[in-house]
Amino acid sequence: MKTLRYILYIPKVLALWVLGLGYFIVAALIRIIDPWTAISVFQHYLRLCMRVFGLKVRFEFKQEGTRNARNSVFVLLNQSSFLDSMVTPILPVPRTRGILNIEMAFYPIIGWFLAMANFVIIRQWKEQSKRTLNRTGDHLRSGGNMLISIEGKRSRDGKLNTYKKGPVVMAIKNGSDLVPMIIEGTYRSLPYGSLYPEPGEVIVRILDPISTKDLTYADRDPMVDRLHSIALEHGLR
Repeated sequence: MKTLRYILYIPKVLALWVLGLGYFIVAALIRIIDPWTAISVFQHYLRLCMRVFGLKVRFEFKQEGTRNARNSVFVLLNQSSFLDSMVTPILPVPRTRGILNIEMAFYPIIGWFLAMANFVIIRQWKEQSKRTLNRTGDHLRSGGNMLISIEGKRSRDGKLNTYKKGPVVMAIKNGSDLVPMIIEGTYRSLPYGSLYPEPGEVIVRILDPISTKDLTYADRDPMVDRLHSIALEHGLR
C-alpha cells in the first residue's frame, strides 16, 4: 500500500499544480476587487491539497473568543516542516496575514499564492523592508492580525531554533496581543528533507492571548523568554 502511494505521488503533485494554476489565476483576478475573497480561494486550494495527501487539520482554540481576534500577532512557536506554510494560512481567524521572505515567493503555485496573500519582504533591501513593516503596523492598527514564526526558519531536526525578537517588537509597537501557536504533526508527516507527506492528523493549538498593554521596547527580551517557556511547557525542545 505504501509503495502504491509513492507511485501515485508524482501524478498527484502534477494534478495539484495544474489545478493550482487555475486557482491562482482566479484568485489573482479577484484580488483586484476583493483581496480577502482572493485569500479565501487560496485557503480552499490548501484544504484540497490536505485532502489529497490524507492530512486532517484541526484547530484547537484555548479561548473561543480568539477566533474573532483583532490587532493580534499570532506567533508560531515551532516551525519544523514545509507543511507549516500550507497549514497556517488556513487559520480560521478573519483578516490574518503574514510576512513572507521573497525567496519563498519563487516556489511554484504555493509560493505565488503566499506572496499574494502576505506581506513580502526583501531583507537585503532595507528601505523595502522598512516600508513593508510599516504596512504591517497599519494593518494591525486597523483591526487586522498578523501571523509570524518566531524562529524565522524551519528546524532541520524538529528541535527549536533560536527565537527572534521581531514578532514581540511588532506586537509591543502596535499595542497588539501576542497569541502563541503550536503545530503538532507536520514534522512527523513531512520532516526536513522529505518529499512525500505521510497521511495523518495535524493539530494547531492556539493558546491564551498575552496582552502587551503598557509594555515598552525594553520588555522585548523578557517577553521572548516567556514565549520560549510556554513552548517548553508544551513539550517542545
